[in-house]
Amino acid sequence: MRHSQKGMSFFGWLAVITILIFGMVVAMKLIPIYMDHFALRKIVTSVSEDPSIKIGSLRDLTSHITKGMQINSIRDINASEAINVKASGADVYTVTIKYEVRSPMLQTVDLLVHFDETHIVRPIK
Repeated sequence: MRHSQKGMSFFGWLAVITILIFGMVVAMKLIPIYMDHFALRKIVTSVSEDPSIKIGSLRDLTSHITKGMQINSIRDINASEAINVKASGADVYTVTIKYEVRSPMLQTVDLLVHFDETHIVRPIK
């Protein structure tokens, strides 16, 4: 009686472990980028949701975003280049968040993440 081999071979396990490690390295590079972006998005959208935030002008909104970025330690994004704030009417502002983050992966391979969002902000009075 011959019994066939059951389970994966050494090279099979090596391939699975290699793929898992590669996935973890990519995740470790991408998670901080996305966490910074979600924090920036929350700073912008909180103006429409939180009545305690007093925004009366374009300058107030820009100042709120800049202070929020400092508080959340978002240093990799240049606010003056990445964020465009425009008045769209009486107490309505259009905030455009558009930037790219490049993170080195290997010697000649980088991860490039591109963000392009537009939010209509209506401060609560």
